Amino acid sequence: MTGVTAFTPDSFKPLLQKLIDNPDAFTAQETRLSFHHLAQKEFGGATPVQIGAFLMALKYSGKAHDDIIISAAAEVMREYATSVNVPGAETDFVVDIVGTGGDGYNTFNVSTTAAIVAAGAGARVVKHGSKASTSASGSADILAALGCRHITPTGAPLPHIPFVFLSASNYHPSIASLAPIRKSLPFRTIFNVLGPLLNPSRPRGMVLGVYTRSLGPVFARALRDGGIERAIVVCGQEGLDEISIAGGTWTWTVQNGEIVEGVIHPTQFGIAAQPLANVTGSTPAVNAATLVALLNNAPQPDDLPPPASMSAIKDFVCLNASALLVIAGIASDYKEGTQMARESIESGKAWKAFEKFRDT
Repeated sequence: MTGVTAFTPDSFKPLLQKLIDNPDAFTAQETRLSFHHLAQKEFGGATPVQIGAFLMALKYSGKAHDDIIISAAAEVMREYATSVNVPGAETDFVVDIVGTGGDGYNTFNVSTTAAIVAAGAGARVVKHGSKASTSASGSADILAALGCRHITPTGAPLPHIPFVFLSASNYHPSIASLAPIRKSLPFRTIFNVLGPLLNPSRPRGMVLGVYTRSLGPVFARALRDGGIERAIVVCGQEGLDEISIAGGTWTWTVQNGEIVEGVIHPTQFGIAAQPLANVTGSTPAVNAATLVALLNNAPQPDDLPPPASMSAIKDFVCLNASALLVIAGIASDYKEGTQMARESIESGKAWKAFEKFRDT
């Protein structure tokens, strides 16, 4: 319940005024009221100027990276998302792997591929993602290049298969309505970091990558407060929103309401460190060809840009798939997760998991 009987420019204005005048006193409830305005048809009467000012005030006050604000905003936007019927969700431990983007490294589509590989190893993955915003190829882009059709909201249950992808644009109409305003602003807004928290399938476990260390504890608290059962928030020490193959990765593990901070390294997965240049991505078409070759144990595509290599990309995928398998409760540790990920690829199980989704 919002406590507001009618949304108007006048009901939004005092919220905006409070955020500008005293951002440190801006509460979770005021955040909820603000985002209820934004989620209404025609933004509850709030004008584009007011919305732009609100998003700017959130950013430059630092509140766009405040876990209390992020949790409250995500709670509201999930409420307005198109509902999803996930068959078996009561018994299956549904997981997702996703990053905030914004790291600027343009690596291969590792989270999408790792999701498929983990699904081939027995995980139930409902991945939520979108087109690229800061890289050449986002999850929706590579899957479109692979011939996958978007699952559109119909009210019917999702296919009960190992891997499913939900395109954010189909399930968050209120956020889509804000796109013209967001595009008119010369900065990333709170919506760029909200995305990983808005999976309408409500996964029980998650691997979530952030592009800067300061966001790690913020997202860990947001996941905990949002009711996640198990999760690991990761940030490669070079500022990568994935588990890095190049060296250390900061981690924040969420379980049983507790958050434990740590550092992991490729050697803990049984993998040798390699430069990030070896896992550089390309266009959706090239990345799609690379994914197909990888999951079919085929030779490296000719157009994979050097020094990127299939062996490095395979290791990079296995690193991240391993973490997802641990979160899913399928692997007991990262080395076992890596072995399971390799077996998923080399046995063809990962490819079969992908085919089931593509052919649905």
